[in-house]
Amino acid sequence: MNYNETGFRGFYHNFCVIPLTEKTIQSIEGFPGAETANGILVYGYIDKEAGLTLEVIAVAHVEGDKASFEEPSKEIRSFIRVGAIDPDDDFLYFDDEDGKLSDRYADRIDILHNYDANEQVEKTREMPFLDSCRHEHYPDDIMVFLYKEDLEPEGCWVRITGLGDHYFIGTLLNEPNQDFGYHNGETVAFFVQKTEDERFICISDMNPSAKITAEDLEDGTMLEAAVAKFNAERNEPNFLDILEILRDSYVWVPCNAIMSDADNARFQEMIKSAGDDLSKLKGLEFTAQDETRLVPDILKNGDEYFFPVFSNEEAMGEYGEHFSKVQKHMLEVIPLARNNEKKPVGIVLNAFGDSFILEDKIWDVVENMKSRIQN
Repeated sequence: MNYNETGFRGFYHNFCVIPLTEKTIQSIEGFPGAETANGILVYGYIDKEAGLTLEVIAVAHVEGDKASFEEPSKEIRSFIRVGAIDPDDDFLYFDDEDGKLSDRYADRIDILHNYDANEQVEKTREMPFLDSCRHEHYPDDIMVFLYKEDLEPEGCWVRITGLGDHYFIGTLLNEPNQDFGYHNGETVAFFVQKTEDERFICISDMNPSAKITAEDLEDGTMLEAAVAKFNAERNEPNFLDILEILRDSYVWVPCNAIMSDADNARFQEMIKSAGDDLSKLKGLEFTAQDETRLVPDILKNGDEYFFPVFSNEEAMGEYGEHFSKVQKHMLEVIPLARNNEKKPVGIVLNAFGDSFILEDKIWDVVENMKSRIQN
């Protein structure tokens, strides 16, 4: 087998022996047995900045489809970028189901966990329908065609950073030649479409959505309508519509009022003074002398935490009767959720009705969206 046949998965997280060539021989200088070697035992991993990379484990002595290996160098770490490999050169693949190679070379393999991707990116590496759009040497870099009315479709490289139910998230790696409204280094969402000739292409719709006014968003009904539409038909346009409206919306956050120790002691003393007849407290006013902190409530579902927000006060229902209510812009809410000590996995809108969960992996997408508010 060769790289043209297997692509990056032939090497990725696998032990393989590649032939010794003029381009690779320098990688084993100083390794035990290098003088008589005719192959190199390597282990593949992905360095997102440098692409598919082969960690040099040991030199190999190859006879037919079998190979023996020397011990690794104790002083030298060496690697080979996949671009140095002739894609037509055959290599030997070693099935390590019994874990013998992993155990033998654990010291060399363990250090490569520093390059592990997040769970979403890892899933995208398992998607063969993306392969026709991938960079030959950088498996996370995808050719995405940007579309915008009155402009020509333009292909740009986008590095995948996350994955949703109906979309991919990535970072633009080059500056578009035309004015799409997005620039090198910014986060974009893109989707996969199948063409008439059964090919897959990746596209990002850069067309600005219809403008809205701040007044349109005031009572939260536009946001609720967008959620209802998406929940009825979960497609890309409806999903993006929610994100864009959320980006410009003010939402309500249920909070617990936390008094200072001194104020709490005064409050408890006031209750104590009433004795067994709490009716004596009726009509009394308590004024905090210190600052009262409003701490957002957090919802728990199984082992996961969610940061609740609501389109309006009415959407809280009876749940909201137990909390102070604070209205905040969504771009203020995201940092609150991101920095919360319970590490919520999502911001849940209208948790007790027609709800929508904004997953943590796309918070930055919303933050980087352009406003639809009409000046």
